[in-house]
Amino acid sequence: MTSMQEASADSLHAVAGVLLGLSVITIALRFFARHRQRAPLLVDDWLLLPALITFAGTCACLFFGEEIEVFGYSSHDSTPEKGKATRKSSAKTQLALNLLSIASLGFVKLSALFFYKRIFCVAGRKATFNIIVLASIVTVICWMVTYEFLIGFQCGTHIEALWNGTGPKYCTSQWPGILSQAISDFLLDFWVLLLPIYPIVRLQTTRARKFAIIGVFLLASIGIGSSIARLVLFVEVNNGGRNAYLNIDLGRSLSRLLFYMILEIGVGLIAICLPSIWMVFASIVPEVFLRSVHSVLSLVTLASRRSKDSQERSRTTAVKPGTPNSSIAPIAGKSARYHEPKSAPKPYPGDVSSDNAKGHEGA
Repeated sequence: MTSMQEASADSLHAVAGVLLGLSVITIALRFFARHRQRAPLLVDDWLLLPALITFAGTCACLFFGEEIEVFGYSSHDSTPEKGKATRKSSAKTQLALNLLSIASLGFVKLSALFFYKRIFCVAGRKATFNIIVLASIVTVICWMVTYEFLIGFQCGTHIEALWNGTGPKYCTSQWPGILSQAISDFLLDFWVLLLPIYPIVRLQTTRARKFAIIGVFLLASIGIGSSIARLVLFVEVNNGGRNAYLNIDLGRSLSRLLFYMILEIGVGLIAICLPSIWMVFASIVPEVFLRSVHSVLSLVTLASRRSKDSQERSRTTAVKPGTPNSSIAPIAGKSARYHEPKSAPKPYPGDVSSDNAKGHEGA
């Protein structure tokens, strides 16, 4: 177990550097995509900036921990003198890393949820889904605030207990808090990943395109795998109790936890940008999803109202035989506006709603 490559300092340095660089590139491409599509920058876009900043801070803490040989090295290779010399800086680095990583994970989840709201919840449509997304946003915000306080004050007001040797006396909620954070993080990741599948399946487009869209969204499942691996390691160390400090190489275990945490945040940042970038190469703008759902609902509603108006006219004709029955006669009253709908906006190239329009014309 301790020989696994993800526990080495080189592996930590490599994965953090690569994912941080890719995150910067993909976020820049996302902003470029918005500019190219002439789409406004909304909350889902701006939330990526604090997510990237906190991720960069997490990586900086990781690099500093490698320099003082706290991360990426075995506890058995350390001496009591070295441990005492680096105890204060190590504890402060781990505290800062935990706080920054929780913030980064939260911002990534919020960006994804606001992106769903931007695409699927427009102009009163999908009211139920809109409520679900809003409730999820509130849940993630509460999750962030709760664990920032739990981790930041795991020793109560005795924050210095983390590095002055009085931790066992004051830091009684350290591992339970971290373990519950890992469990809740996995559950939230899983929920956010599954949330867009139903509205995508309901889109009136080809099956191949539905699978393509779902596939882009499900790329974030790699981050779910990292979340699961991190949770398993937390449970392993937690179940070891006090004997874990004797039977488990905590240095290697901590390094592996950091490896999967960096992987989860980095992959999440990249994955949340891919749908917008993919839409550029597919000549689709985010509002096309909106237009697809909106156009289908509008056509169904319009057809229903036309059918209802036709039935009312038939009943009126039956009561008044002398009324002229002309299909080109002007229709007075409230129903007239349904027979003269405003022209639909010109679709973008590759608009998934074009499939819907063709389907209705064929009908």
